[in-house]
Amino acid sequence: MKNQELIQVLEAVPEKNLRLLELARELLGPDGSVDWEKCSTPPLVDEINAAAEEAHAYAQQTRDLRCTLQKLLEP
Repeated sequence: MKNQELIQVLEAVPEKNLRLLELARELLGPDGSVDWEKCSTPPLVDEINAAAEEAHAYAQQTRDLRCTLQKLLEP
């Protein structure tokens, strides 16, 4: 694969907004610290766990892609 082709493929990858990052912003108190009381409410606990699983899956997919790209670019 030529470098320009690789660049075009990577540019076509859609942006990913992880829910975990959005939740982190929502769970900060006025002083910028984590509002642990808010985090412990049952609906949010489930949402945080789901968001963490999403982030772990995304990280694994990113690692897999990096390994694949390294193999493609080996001489």
